[in-house]
Amino acid sequence: MAIDTPPPLVSIIIPTYNHARFIVQVVEAALAQTYPAWEIIVVDDGSTDETAVLLEPYQGQITVLHQSNSGVAAARNAGVQIAQGEYYLFLDADDWIPPHKLAKQMAVFQTNPELGVVYSAWQYIAEKDGHVLGEMRPQKAGDVLEDLLLRRFHCVPGAAIVRRVPLEQVGLFDPDCPAAADTDLWVRLAYAGYHFGYVNEPLLHYRQVSGSMSNQYDSQARDEFTRLDKFFARPDLPERVRALQDEAYAILFYELAVRHYHLGDTAKGQTYLRQAIHRCPLLAQNEDWLVDWLAGYALGPTVTDAPGLYKQILAHLPLEAVTLAGLRRRLIGHYHIAAAFQAYHNQQYQRIRPHILPALLWYPRVLFNRGFLRIIYQAMNPH
Repeated sequence: MAIDTPPPLVSIIIPTYNHARFIVQVVEAALAQTYPAWEIIVVDDGSTDETAVLLEPYQGQITVLHQSNSGVAAARNAGVQIAQGEYYLFLDADDWIPPHKLAKQMAVFQTNPELGVVYSAWQYIAEKDGHVLGEMRPQKAGDVLEDLLLRRFHCVPGAAIVRRVPLEQVGLFDPDCPAAADTDLWVRLAYAGYHFGYVNEPLLHYRQVSGSMSNQYDSQARDEFTRLDKFFARPDLPERVRALQDEAYAILFYELAVRHYHLGDTAKGQTYLRQAIHRCPLLAQNEDWLVDWLAGYALGPTVTDAPGLYKQILAHLPLEAVTLAGLRRRLIGHYHIAAAFQAYHNQQYQRIRPHILPALLWYPRVLFNRGFLRIIYQAMNPH
C-alpha cells in the first residue's frame, strides 16, 4: 500500500513595526490558506503601538517573536532562525494574500523541485481603501540573473516563496542594505544557479504606504549601490557577468533620475541623468532602451500624470542628454503603446481604447506593428 507523503511545511514570516492598522488583516489572510501545511511567525520588531495586543487572540495559531527594533532584514532573518519549514514566504505587515496563494505556488515546486524560488504576479493597492492601483506580471522564469542586474525584472518579497536549501547556501537577508535586501537575495540565488518559477496570476496585494521603505529614495539609492558594489567586488565573477557592471550602475542612475524628476527635484534628476550617461555612453545612445525605460516608470503605480512627467523631464534635460532630447515624439508615442499592451496583458481591454489615438498621433509607425493592430481589434471587440 502506497504511503502518502505529507506536503512540505511553508513558514510564513511576517516582520512588523508599528503596523497595528494592518497586522490583523495579513494574519487572517495567512490563516485562511487552503494549502494544508504552514506555520505563521510574526516578528514584532520593537513596535510601540497596539500590535502586541492585537496579536494576543491568535495565541496557539501563530508564533510571535518580540525583539528590539533592528530593521526589516534583521526581522526576517530572526524569523528564519526559528522557522521549521522547508519553504519560506516573507510577507510584509501591510500585504494581503488570497487563500489559494500557497497552493498555487507550491504546486509549481511539486512539479519542479529543483527551483530555488517560485513567485507570482502581484497587484499594487492603495493605502487607505485598498483599491487596485496597478498590476505587475513580470513573466520571467528560469535564469534571471542578467534581468535582475539590469533591472529588467524585480520581485517584491511577498510574491515569492523561497526553498530553504538554497537560502541556507547563499545566506539570509543582508542588514547592511535593508532597502535593497530582497533584490540582493534574488541576485545571490540566481548567481548560485537557482532558477525562478512563475505563476501568472496576482497572488499578492502589495500596499503602497506613504513613508514606507520603497518611498525613501535616498536610503534606497544608498542600499542599491551597496548591493551592486558588493556583487561586483566578487573575485569569482565570470567575464560575461562582469561585463554588465557599467550598464547595471547606469540603469540604477537612470531609475534614480526619473524618480527625482517625478518628485519635482529637477536638479537631482539632472545630476543622476548625467551620471548615467557618463557611466555607460552606449546605453545613453540606445533609443529603444531609453523609450522603454521612461515608459516603464510612467506605467508604474505611483505615476498619475504620465504626460506631465514626460513634460517635466523633457523640459529639464542636461546638455549631455542629446539622444533623449531628440526622441520627444517617440517617447510619448511609446508610452501610449506600452500602456495599451499592459492593459491587454492584464486583460483590461476597456483601458486600451484611450491610448489608441495618442499612440497613432505621436508614433504613426505603430500601424506596422501587427501586435498593436491585434490589441486594437481586442479593444473594439472585447467579447
